[in-house]
Amino acid sequence: MTGAFFPYLMVVLWLALAGAVAYLYGRLRRLESKRDSISSLYLDQQQQQISALQRDVVRLQSKFEQQASGDAGLSPYNQAIEMIRQGLTASEVASRCGISRSEAELIVSLYRNSPTS
Repeated sequence: MTGAFFPYLMVVLWLALAGAVAYLYGRLRRLESKRDSISSLYLDQQQQQISALQRDVVRLQSKFEQQASGDAGLSPYNQAIEMIRQGLTASEVASRCGISRSEAELIVSLYRNSPTS
């Protein structure tokens, strides 16, 4: 009876081993899937941060160029007068000089057709 039992024991052990391997393989696949989704989420967050930094760089570069193009010794109002004389609109002058639109419109009305230009 002992000799007849051995093949059955081997079959049961092989089935148990196959079941364990299948379970571990499925577990590995789920872990890989979770890893991929976490990596994707992390990369998306990194891309958003890079995009925000790029926008900041562009904004700072534009601000730097505006300051470099204007005379550092001029007040915002003197800069606005020069820009108005060059033909810029009130809204452009207001945004570039950091003054209100109504101030820029006042400067336009005073200096647009000024004979001293």
